[in-house]
Amino acid sequence: MTWPPLTEADIVTALAEGNITESFRLDFKAQVGDSSGARKETAKDLASFAIDGGTLLIGVREDKQARTFHPEPVDLHDVVERIEDIARNRADPPLVVRPREIPSDKEGLGYVWVDVPASPDAPHMVDSRYYGRGERTNRTLTDADVLRLHGQRRNADDQLRSALTDLQRKDPFPNARPDADAAAAPQARLGHLYLVAKPRRATPGLAESLVWDQPSDALTVVANAGSSVPEKLAGWLNLVGGISKVPRSSAISVTNLNLEAAKLVDAESYGCDVRIGTDASVGYTITGATEASADDPPTQRVSDGGILTSVWHFLGITAGVAEATGYDGTWDIGIRITNLEGARSMMADRPHGFRHDYVAFDEPQYERFSSATPLDLQAANGAVKKLTQPLLRALASWQQWQQELPELKDQN
Repeated sequence: MTWPPLTEADIVTALAEGNITESFRLDFKAQVGDSSGARKETAKDLASFAIDGGTLLIGVREDKQARTFHPEPVDLHDVVERIEDIARNRADPPLVVRPREIPSDKEGLGYVWVDVPASPDAPHMVDSRYYGRGERTNRTLTDADVLRLHGQRRNADDQLRSALTDLQRKDPFPNARPDADAAAAPQARLGHLYLVAKPRRATPGLAESLVWDQPSDALTVVANAGSSVPEKLAGWLNLVGGISKVPRSSAISVTNLNLEAAKLVDAESYGCDVRIGTDASVGYTITGATEASADDPPTQRVSDGGILTSVWHFLGITAGVAEATGYDGTWDIGIRITNLEGARSMMADRPHGFRHDYVAFDEPQYERFSSATPLDLQAANGAVKKLTQPLLRALASWQQWQQELPELKDQN
């Protein structure tokens, strides 16, 4: 069985064999109506999936008496535009959806696979009511449900902030840690980048086999994730000097910067350490998020390209861990970059590239939280944008990066 379906045959086979049915993450609909009432119902369907992520498959009819499902392709004319309009204008706040047409053998007909990523703004309202997903149907959320979900979101952010701080405490440069020992060697001179990804709903010990029994597979995951980085950024990938496996108490570290290497001259500018925990969490440290200028005294330049590359690489690693462990749920993701106060974009130092509006960052660190579905990890452009756009906008380099990287344009 091929699932998610790519062709009409995939849908027909899955339904005929009874392998696929409606669930917490999947709903079948015969069509998307164009009346006000029908639009409202579709909006409720979309909003209900926005909490944890899910999918609508349009073009499947249910025989409620027999409790069976049958393919019934719909007219594809304007249906994708109608779904996007409903998500944008009937849900509050507007929803991000990703519809994909699956053509039928019948001319002009087909199916629509509508992926609804978990939304950082969930829950969403339709006609002043919040909606969530039950085991197989939508349900109206109570005030207590809404308060609980908002509390969970705050709690997720707090957990990510704590995970970032814990990762920073493991930085190979002691004076870069939150409880910095300013006198300890080796000394950090640059801004450091920390990224964490935590599976939102996963069993403890999910990645024990990967970490303890198959550590070479962890090395392969990190190396293979380099292919997820856009070609224009490949030169920024921080794997200089090779990478090696280092066992930890409850993680495997894939690194080019152990304690001895950290003492080498200029090692900080290319240090990379990836930690994959037994709980499938991913931690990613880059010790060269900024560069020191040749000025006297030296000033910091933000390595925009290095940051973008690292985020793409990190999301590729997370996708690899998801595949290796079989986890198909949502990930909570956080980023922190330190030692930024007074730093400006390296774009300003490019030959003939200086512009008066490149500005100095006026806060000591940058922090951002988001989430990513499996689809977000497969096509990571949108997730990269969510994590980096506020920083690069503040540095006035975002527009130029969009020109250099079409992958960053028009992503939701």
